Amino acid sequence: MNKILRYSLAVLFIGLGLYFLLPLGIGVRHIGMFAPAAVFGIFAWILLRPQKVKALLTGRHRALWRTLLALFAAGLMCVDVILGLMVRQAVNRPESDAPCTVLVLGCEIRGLRPSKMLQARIDSAYDYLAANPRAVCVACGGMADDEIISEARCIRDELVRRGIDPGRIYLEEKSENTRQNIAFAADIIKENGLPTEIAVASDNFHQLRSSIYAKKSGLSAYSLGCRSYWLLGPGYWARETIAVAAAFTLGR
Repeated sequence: MNKILRYSLAVLFIGLGLYFLLPLGIGVRHIGMFAPAAVFGIFAWILLRPQKVKALLTGRHRALWRTLLALFAAGLMCVDVILGLMVRQAVNRPESDAPCTVLVLGCEIRGLRPSKMLQARIDSAYDYLAANPRAVCVACGGMADDEIISEARCIRDELVRRGIDPGRIYLEEKSENTRQNIAFAADIIKENGLPTEIAVASDNFHQLRSSIYAKKSGLSAYSLGCRSYWLLGPGYWARETIAVAAAFTLGR
């Protein structure tokens, strides 16, 4: 490969790795930031040190390094497959002729107000509920130690403030994670005879795992996906691939 091209690609990969680490500046830390940064760092190192790579793959411990390289490549292929499935579910919108039960998945709140991420989910739910007057909604999310109301109640209050009839909104205030969001909401849906086809109002990256949990709870899931904040979104997509893999293999 041309030396200029190698160096240019290495700089690009270093830049992408640093981009995933930008949320550190606002106090955010999770595996979805560090894992991609490490991968891009490996790509950059391979491009900058081709002779070293060749020596490792042909030297005394070549079997070990070739095995590690094969596992690394296989892991990247699995990530690509999962990302493809995530995108496919994110665009799996509900059909307009049969209103679904909307599930708004909980997220961080600040005081009595939703965070930016939760507000985007509420906006997606509102648009669907306003366009489908017969549809109902389950607002999901318990109350964290630093919150003064439950996430579900915050969602309900915001939808009511914007004109949605409170009688169309059911509260699920016990869940602490996505799996519980779906499972506890499924209980409410079945107890009240609501449609078991659900439209999940959450970030696009969240849709595939939500659909996996929904299927396990006897529900069929569509997407009311919303975009994530540009600074945080890529890391959340990366982290979600790990969570999806765990949901597929471990049921978590």
